[in-house]
Amino acid sequence: MASTRKYVDKNGEEIKAGMRLRFSDGSVELVYETSDQDGEPDLGINASNEAYMKAHDIPEEYREYYSLDNFSSADIEIIREKKRLFGRRK
Repeated sequence: MASTRKYVDKNGEEIKAGMRLRFSDGSVELVYETSDQDGEPDLGINASNEAYMKAHDIPEEYREYYSLDNFSSADIEIIREKKRLFGRRK
């Protein structure tokens, strides 16, 4: 099986499935593992209408995606999640 295409953000950092991206228009999107029109592994963002899917109980496997290939790296930045430390105060 071929490997997933490699994409980077505007800082040259590799984008992976599960990351959140901020686009130059301010929108934030989750990255999904997808496949291209030839069935090759790819990465993409949600292209489906979330409200419509929920209202009509459309299963997740029918979600549609926009490949990251449709976007310029200059317009994408990975959102770094801050790690929270949980513990008891003494």
